[in-house]
Amino acid sequence: MEPLTPNQPGPLVLRVPPAQSVDEGELLRITVQVEGGRAGTRVFAENMPPGARWDELARTLTFQPDFIQGGSRHDVTFTATDGEFTARERMTLTIQDTRQTPEPRVVLREELPGSIRLTLEQVTDAWLDSPGYAGRTFPAVVTVPLAAPSAGRLPVTVRLHGVGNWPPATQTSSERFVIEPSDPHLTYWWGYSENLPKGPAVEGSIPPYTARRVLALLEWVLRSYPNADPDRVFVEGDSMGGAGALTLGLLDARHFAGVFARHAQPVARAHRPWRLAQLASLWGMPEEEVPEEDGLGVWSRLDMTRALRDDTGARSQFLFLEHGKDDPIIHFGSVVWPSTLTGASFYETLQLRHIGHVAVWDEGGHTEPDPWLGARWWDRGWNPRTDSRSFLRRDQAFPAFSRSSWDGDPGRGGNGRQARRLDSGFAGDPKVAGDTGWDGDVAGMINRSLRWDATRLVDSTRRLVMPLRAVRGAGVVGAPVVDVTPRRVQRFQCLPGERVRWSFGSAHGTVIAAPDGGVTIPRLRMSDGWTPLVLERS
Repeated sequence: MEPLTPNQPGPLVLRVPPAQSVDEGELLRITVQVEGGRAGTRVFAENMPPGARWDELARTLTFQPDFIQGGSRHDVTFTATDGEFTARERMTLTIQDTRQTPEPRVVLREELPGSIRLTLEQVTDAWLDSPGYAGRTFPAVVTVPLAAPSAGRLPVTVRLHGVGNWPPATQTSSERFVIEPSDPHLTYWWGYSENLPKGPAVEGSIPPYTARRVLALLEWVLRSYPNADPDRVFVEGDSMGGAGALTLGLLDARHFAGVFARHAQPVARAHRPWRLAQLASLWGMPEEEVPEEDGLGVWSRLDMTRALRDDTGARSQFLFLEHGKDDPIIHFGSVVWPSTLTGASFYETLQLRHIGHVAVWDEGGHTEPDPWLGARWWDRGWNPRTDSRSFLRRDQAFPAFSRSSWDGDPGRGGNGRQARRLDSGFAGDPKVAGDTGWDGDVAGMINRSLRWDATRLVDSTRRLVMPLRAVRGAGVVGAPVVDVTPRRVQRFQCLPGERVRWSFGSAHGTVIAAPDGGVTIPRLRMSDGWTPLVLERS
């Protein structure tokens, strides 16, 4: 064989750095090099640790592990292909456990039907608490299922309580682990000034001490129980717990497969006046914008419309939301009024940013069900945590639906039935049907009845296949038209501006990848039968 001249494309050579080690909290950048091959050679990264980012244009992997990721090892696989030749190399990435927090102490062990209930004392140090408070203890409860080893790994739920809802009621759970931390100081599951209790909150920074305690408990459960599935961890909560579920689920999205938030305030600076005053004693006032350790003001950090705008990890999350139009505590304006920081409401942001979500609202209050429809009127048995077909995993792609023609109208303002009040917006009496002062549909849903078949998902570097359908209920006529954005794609990673061919039944076309590499296929007409959505590189 004649030697290749410099202008001839030859077999690919992929040069990957040797095995790497990184400390928790340390920023790691890894660049790979390609020699030979044709113009336009693609390079893909697979099996990256949660939270890592692959920039194909720069051929650089960036990763900063947080404090509960230490002690793990990941065999990251890099693949280069020019359409004719393929090169593949593997690199072992080890995360050193350099940030160790105190182990919780088991103070009570109770046997329940199908499970063990552990009452814990969580001791703090200067990472989990401000230096002036370090050494105190917080109670927590962990429920451990007694499933047989043949059951395989089981999901984990982190359940965050609301104001006044501690200790939690005793519940059995034979099919999942349940972690129930405590937040007795009402930090809204985030944190407080490093100066407390001795100095003012307006000096220094606002570390997320409470969120760290929650994550430390999660780390303890995942390390203590090998059958706890780290790829099926969900966070849920109501009221303050709902706000905490949104905060942890979006800002620490690398750890959670889904978020279930009820009556949650998604924009911290939009709290009612007396709650703002209480939180200001921990964070400083909103206009002071006391920074976190990375310099961003805490009130801006806790604006979830900002998180979804700025954070690619947050945009990969799936949210299940419930709100009441006659809720006087977390009034409906929390999701339909614009953030003063981003100019968009939470519901608008979910649609505009193509976030995976289901939203439900009705005429219920903060604790009272809808006076006409009753509690959970919308529940038809589907739960993406447990469904055998349309389920969520942290390590698996799912479709984010937006602009469905089946969506209800949540409204934006008042309808004249109630005067606007500073604390409760246009809320009426939650026990009186039809008196809500909010416009739009009294009860409704966004992205209802839209499903995907996760068991038949194909996610390769060349092709993505997602079977989709719409579940048509009694009396429903027609088929919904909806935009679809694949999220958490593992292998079918796209470059900004890349052309992607798609087909869905007899429909087909080409779309252009967004600046973050995301791909949205507009206006698909769904049917009640499974139809594969197929994406291929153009």
